[in-house]
Amino acid sequence: MIKKKFLIGFGIASLVVLAILFLIGLSEDDTPPLEPPPPVKKVSVYVSGQVKNISVVELEDNGNLHFVDAVNKAGGLTNLADAGAINLAEPLTDGQHIHIPTKEISLQAQSISTASSDLVNINTADAERLETLKGIGPALAQRIIEYREQNGAFQSIDELKNVRGIGQKKFDAFKDKITI
Repeated sequence: MIKKKFLIGFGIASLVVLAILFLIGLSEDDTPPLEPPPPVKKVSVYVSGQVKNISVVELEDNGNLHFVDAVNKAGGLTNLADAGAINLAEPLTDGQHIHIPTKEISLQAQSISTASSDLVNINTADAERLETLKGIGPALAQRIIEYREQNGAFQSIDELKNVRGIGQKKFDAFKDKITI
């Protein structure tokens, strides 16, 4: 009978010890701590020209970025954009500058006569042609082109006075030599 009590007591004690060990094992966290995720890599790109928001855009670098992603982040193309002049599928890298040029626009059907062929069209003229105007040098010609790219085609020749560096006096010197 003592043996039986001893065996029962030993069995109960063994179960208690096993239960304690099991509970201690559950409370210990054997899994290694999780490492924090790597920081997200960003790509910054300057988008200018015929986009709705000329800006530096920041994109998460997923390894598959293209020009179109930066253009879309800048609000998309304007209706004056010449999207065919650039490759929107070109891969994107940090620090790039994407410039969307203005498409050639004919704001009005113009019959070119001998008299008007000498006029400089301020909506289509390149820098060299703009420099033929009295008082327009390389820097001012470039500002005219940039103004046109950012604001669209000139609606009147008087709008040219909105370009920094062209005041009334300078405008009066060449207004008879320009057209839109």
